Amino acid sequence: MPFRRTVTVLPLLIALAAAAAPQPDTIPAYKDGLDAMAAQLWDVASTRFEAALATPDLDAAGRRTVLLRLAETGIRAGDAESALKILADPALAGDPDLPFWTSQALAASGKFAEALALLDGTTTAPAAPHRREALFTRAALQVTLGDPSSAIAALEVLSKENDAPTVLRAKMDWAAILLDQGKPELALAKLPPPDPKMMSQEKARSEILRARAELGKGEYKAAIALYSAVLQKSDDPAFRLYRTDAAAGLARAQLAAKDPEAATDGLLAFIEQERDSPRFGEVFTRLLECLPNPPTVDDIILMRLREWCPPLPLAIAPAGLAEGSGTPSTNASAAVWPSALAAPDELATQALFHLALGLRREGSAESKAGARRLLVRLRTEYPAHPLASRALLETIRWDLEDNRKPQAAAALATLEDSAVAPSMRAGASLAAASSAFAGGDFALASTELDKAAALLDGEALRKVTLNAAITRLAAGDLPAFDTLAGARGKDPRIADDIALERALFLTAQRDPGALAALDKFILDHPQHARLAEARLAAAHAALDANPPDVAFAKAQLGSIPQDQTAALPAADLALARIRIAVREKRWEDAAALAETFLKDHPDDAAANAVRYELGNARFENKDYNKAMWELRELATKHPQDRQADPALFLAARAAALGGTSQAQEQSLVLYDRLIAGKGPLADVARIYKVPVQISLKRLDAAVADLQPWFQGMKKGDPLRVTAGLLLGDALYGSAGSDSAKLERTIALYEDLLGSLPASSESRFEIEFRRGLAIDQPKTPEAIRKACDVYYSVLQAAAKSPPANWHWVDQCGARALLLLESQQDWKGAIGVAKKHALLGSPGAKEAAAHAAILQQEHWEW
Repeated sequence: MPFRRTVTVLPLLIALAAAAAPQPDTIPAYKDGLDAMAAQLWDVASTRFEAALATPDLDAAGRRTVLLRLAETGIRAGDAESALKILADPALAGDPDLPFWTSQALAASGKFAEALALLDGTTTAPAAPHRREALFTRAALQVTLGDPSSAIAALEVLSKENDAPTVLRAKMDWAAILLDQGKPELALAKLPPPDPKMMSQEKARSEILRARAELGKGEYKAAIALYSAVLQKSDDPAFRLYRTDAAAGLARAQLAAKDPEAATDGLLAFIEQERDSPRFGEVFTRLLECLPNPPTVDDIILMRLREWCPPLPLAIAPAGLAEGSGTPSTNASAAVWPSALAAPDELATQALFHLALGLRREGSAESKAGARRLLVRLRTEYPAHPLASRALLETIRWDLEDNRKPQAAAALATLEDSAVAPSMRAGASLAAASSAFAGGDFALASTELDKAAALLDGEALRKVTLNAAITRLAAGDLPAFDTLAGARGKDPRIADDIALERALFLTAQRDPGALAALDKFILDHPQHARLAEARLAAAHAALDANPPDVAFAKAQLGSIPQDQTAALPAADLALARIRIAVREKRWEDAAALAETFLKDHPDDAAANAVRYELGNARFENKDYNKAMWELRELATKHPQDRQADPALFLAARAAALGGTSQAQEQSLVLYDRLIAGKGPLADVARIYKVPVQISLKRLDAAVADLQPWFQGMKKGDPLRVTAGLLLGDALYGSAGSDSAKLERTIALYEDLLGSLPASSESRFEIEFRRGLAIDQPKTPEAIRKACDVYYSVLQAAAKSPPANWHWVDQCGARALLLLESQQDWKGAIGVAKKHALLGSPGAKEAAAHAAILQQEHWEW
């Protein structure tokens, strides 16, 4: 089951409206504070507003105005803690502006749920002083907390305002949400058409959103044209604000259009042109997407990243704190407490970080060590840059991947004891949890996820809870899963997702209760965001049921809207359709569905499961040659895949049924590969190999293969009878008139009979084969003994009728044949009459034969 990683972005939501309270009487310090705010000199503004508060004759209304300005300054400066202290001043109690600014401060401090709670009907009422900004903030918070539907509801209200700029902003925000939801067609419909009356910044954002929508639709040429147009308007300051977004978007479109060279050239040129830019956004991220995996040492991207890195300083850390020195704890300290600072340099910082990621991708020990040194440099030289935190998280993740657990544990412990942001500590725990989960250490993953959960809220907490639930299910610990569900399942969305994950877990385990659990979820949550996923899982559960409910599976797939299928795992959807065709024995349709999927998704992680289904469909359609080639290729190219052994086994069966001696020879080779692999299908391969050997007259080889395996089996082994019967067939077939081999064959069958209960359905088959070995010399004594065996089967069947009469009828017919060969007409008639009384499928024929013998030989 896949592990869902959670990345939390904590945006600063700051309203742009001015305070609605009346200004105080003319105070120079207050005016200077407003002037400093206009210049975005927040520290200066804060000092001036504090001076204004000290005015002796400031009235209550004036004091409230200055306090709110002071709080706003703190929010804009990123000091939410001081802003909240100011807003807690008793002088502001009851002020209509207080809820709005408090929500801004809470949002800036990452307390999104608390901020959203303050933006209620009071702050968004028509007469509220900051109504529009409150609604915009409310929508942004709801998106952050994973509730886009409510966000759209807030924006819908704003889109009906009389203020044109407000309507335009609301519609663009609405379109951005639709794009994030993967709905480019709806986003395009929501975006207002280009209008000369738009301000430049509105035009620029509109073009970026329109380009994103075209890219989402797969219209790569249109997206490239739109992004390029934004980049060409570099003289317009408003469009310059979106140049980075346009450059990154253009590269995405070029990569989607399978033109990595153009994307690489464009990004390298853009970065070179914008060397002094204070913000590169996702440009470097897209540049790494252009990097081959693994890259060569002289790749142009790595070369340019090296050029942009700053020169190595003479000393980057005090003695004892360099990378690779000291104890794990001192390494961790070096990771957190940098000692040598450099002047801010965005290009150099980005180059250090992304060169480290690129070198890590190369994979050699030397490159990995170089990547670590680059991240140490970044944290040491640019500790105030946001990438310093990312670098530390990457270092912890790499330590976990490289099994440097003491170093990773030390760094994690240092983070927990330090004053770094909760989001950073949560990110480190999530990295540790992800690595532990991938390594199968579910206990450690659960511990780290619980640490992260204590630091998060809203959508981030929901996702971490979901990951924690999945981790407990991956460990097979349902009691712990239920405990977690009870502790954190009070949020309906969390409870719903946990219920769905439990049902999905049962489906993966092919538990009989999976179908009922999914059916209940679907009925109880008709509007759930993951309803399509639940329906797809229900289809698979219905196909796994005993008996399979194909009609229900088809109904579930048919209920998934076409526009939602793109968000589902393509392989799971294809496999469901293929399995339905298989259940309905529409083998050609199943093969066609599999071929179409593999053509469209050749590199999908689940492609091998579809390849197996393709081979199976061809096998069932008796197209044995194609089935063998398809399945053998799967097993050969992907020997570690879980489908490899089943594919190899089915390929061997297809070859055995191919109809030519050459194909049968190939089947022996494939069976031997399975046997040598000692996997779960090795013993089954031994069983299926013998009939091929017998068909090719390689009886001695079959005996040599089976004899030691059979002798090493325990009496209760479920395959012992089957193996013994095959060994008997090989021995009997190779014996001819060799009495020693016949005696070995008879002894083998007696050994089998001695280990079976009297009620075993296999006894009659073994007795028949024992009789064949006994009667082989065709002497009167041998025939007498064999007929005794055959007749004992008829007697036993008369006392306890079997479910399968085949071997009873065979014994009757063989005894009759032998007695007739000896002209023992009385004995033959007696056997035939005994057989006729049994009520088996062959009894009627036996009765007719007895009558004929009586008439021909006058035996009445």
